[in-house]
Amino acid sequence: MQASNKINIVLFSGGSGTKSITEAFLKHPQINLSILLNAYDDGHSTGRLRKFIPGMLGPSDVRKNISRLMPLNERCFKALAELSDLRLPKKIRYDDAVTIIRGLSSRSSENLPKDITSLFVSLTLKQIDTLSIWCNEFLNYASKRAEEGSPFDYNDCALGNILFAGCYLTSKQNFNTAIKSFSAFYEIKSHLLNVTDGENLFLVATTEEGTVLRNEADIVSEHSGSKISGIYLLQESAFRESIQSNLLDDAEASEFIRRNHVFPKLNEELPDVFENADVIIYGPGTQHSSLFPSYLTEGIAELVAANKQADKVFICNTRKDHDIVAEDAGSIARRFLHCMRRYDKVDLNEENFVTHFFIQKSPESNSTDSTLVPFNLESFPFASRKLVLLDWETPEGHHIGGRVLEELQVIVQPRLEVVLKSIHHLVTIVVPALNEEETIEKSLKQLLALDFSELNLAKEILFVDGGSTDRTNEIVSTLSGVRKIQVRNSHGRGDALRAGIDNSKGNIVVFFPADAEYSAKDLHPIVTAFIQGNFEVVFGSRAIKCVNLNRRINEIYGNAWMSYFMSKYGGILLSMTALLLYNRYVADPLTSIKAFDGRILRSLKLKSSGVDLDMELIAKVSRLEKFILEIPVEYLPRAKSEGKKTTPWQGLRALWAFFRYRFDN
Repeated sequence: MQASNKINIVLFSGGSGTKSITEAFLKHPQINLSILLNAYDDGHSTGRLRKFIPGMLGPSDVRKNISRLMPLNERCFKALAELSDLRLPKKIRYDDAVTIIRGLSSRSSENLPKDITSLFVSLTLKQIDTLSIWCNEFLNYASKRAEEGSPFDYNDCALGNILFAGCYLTSKQNFNTAIKSFSAFYEIKSHLLNVTDGENLFLVATTEEGTVLRNEADIVSEHSGSKISGIYLLQESAFRESIQSNLLDDAEASEFIRRNHVFPKLNEELPDVFENADVIIYGPGTQHSSLFPSYLTEGIAELVAANKQADKVFICNTRKDHDIVAEDAGSIARRFLHCMRRYDKVDLNEENFVTHFFIQKSPESNSTDSTLVPFNLESFPFASRKLVLLDWETPEGHHIGGRVLEELQVIVQPRLEVVLKSIHHLVTIVVPALNEEETIEKSLKQLLALDFSELNLAKEILFVDGGSTDRTNEIVSTLSGVRKIQVRNSHGRGDALRAGIDNSKGNIVVFFPADAEYSAKDLHPIVTAFIQGNFEVVFGSRAIKCVNLNRRINEIYGNAWMSYFMSKYGGILLSMTALLLYNRYVADPLTSIKAFDGRILRSLKLKSSGVDLDMELIAKVSRLEKFILEIPVEYLPRAKSEGKKTTPWQGLRALWAFFRYRFDN
């Protein structure tokens, strides 16, 4: 279990499906991460390498995980990562490919192509020496095979796969030893392990229609849409002689597979890994190739079940893959458990394997998106108390790794002695609007141009329409990168903001108006205050930069003296009331730029529907004893004739909200 101030997480990797989750874990200084993979990939150049070097599992997933886990803060590592992922040209001549590998082995860039030379010269001498050893080993082996009449086909082969093959040959053809050496060379920041003992097994599958999918590449590629009924692992001789050779028809092959399939032997390092795990995660990804085969390994189920303290989380795919096109979340979970039980050879139930299911929240009933993995609560075969239903997706359809981490912290924190630091990962900018066709495009384009990458933050822009009857929605629909929701029967800005909060995914949530009175660039220092100053509530204050309040208010209201009076002294009255009731002076309580820690904001149980929501926020944040930082922002007010302004009646409701929420939760 956890040592010092860190926790141990074990992640079954689904290849690219776990990329964002892995990256989020790597950013957290209190996480020791162990990634478990299988290496049954045999498509394209990986399949050619496996055939070329009998006994070797597929290097592709190892290489991809290494590229994700290695440090990229120095030029030499960036160059090494690019070099490893670089693919030799399609239809490359054999002699040209050998010249490139020989050039890498010679420790000289003299005979290398320009694109490789530019990377090679950035490597350290130690890196060059190791590459030389591995390339020499591969060339020696390849030369012997070529003399035997079996030259290697270098077409479209990743250099990293060739490097791993050389490492494997150097490691006395021990696959797991090669992973250790490869990981050490790339100086990865976690523990990467093959789930098996390294025996060179081959993955096949059968479908409900009786078709045999004769290799891993067929399993992950598009096929008839028939459900996969079972996956199986065969030893190399049985696979090549009876399945790959196509000597058997589907019926004969299916019977042969059932008679000859094996369960892989366990990597001897895994018992200690599982015994010390605080969290075990079954990641999303290509289920029937990257994940389910790992669970079939002998001893995996028993090790998971033996750890009674760990939280065990199944993270379901949000989008369909070729292998699960006819599945839903419930059937995927059932198949996972079927594999964990090694096709009912292990007498354990889901209570031993899963404490939580992370499932994508179903879209609105009128959604026509057929690529989503369906979820039906009524037919889900496991206890609803285990479900965590959220919108886990980025706009690109990947899991939001930071959100997964955030929810995991909520689950595991109560039983841990160590306090886990909260890591910000995503800023949600909520933009409420009602009939803002003149300004909405300008406001949203300013927000789209914002970049928080130097703070290691992604952003999402959430436009919330309160019932516009002009061209506002039409304009927003033309802008990519903006998520849009509509509030039915909205009674005001507060309703729109609450809808934005409910639909936000970020753990920093910022309110920003659609009226172009504020500058989007002021959001950068506001967000920076969360990252560098550890603040939890930050307001953008118009009052701090204002030199002449009388002149500014007069520009807005002109000769409307009542509105002038209410605006000037109403704001002061609200500030003084906050000081009187909550011992908290807020210079600009009605500012439209407010930012909050997402978890705090979602815990407030907000009720207000109009401008009074601003006072409810201040009241409830103050009652939680959270400090409100105010940062000056630019403000270019429009005249009352140009758009909506706060009315005296709204101001009175806002004042009353301070009194109401002093005692009412």
